[in-house]
Amino acid sequence: MRTDRNQLRFNQALLVLLLPLAALLDLPWLVYLLFLLVASQHTPLDLMAVLKRLLRVPPQMVDEDPRPHRFARFLGAVFLGLASLALLLGLKPLGYALALLVALLAFVNLAFGFCLGCFLYLHLRYARALFTGK
Repeated sequence: MRTDRNQLRFNQALLVLLLPLAALLDLPWLVYLLFLLVASQHTPLDLMAVLKRLLRVPPQMVDEDPRPHRFARFLGAVFLGLASLALLLGLKPLGYALALLVALLAFVNLAFGFCLGCFLYLHLRYARALFTGK
């Protein structure tokens, strides 16, 4: 299977730059927008991929299983969705804390190459294999 490493780095950089900005300037709409971008993953219109193409970021395809990265992006979307819901409900400290957690994990992946979502995906697969024999 093939994975576009530049797409992963682009997504992470966008989150690392824009989520702290949203929290610092109290811009909940920016969290909502990033949620929509991340949540559009693998739909007919993957908005992050469209944005990367518009900015002319070239692909860097590598032979790597994309499933752990998809799972990590799904978890990011869930947390950004919860952050958005909290912000809509007026729970700003909770909403921005959840958004900043996503930014922190994206930074760790971008800077150090450790993807917590990928790590969880692999361990969940191991646990499933252990209990189901598959």
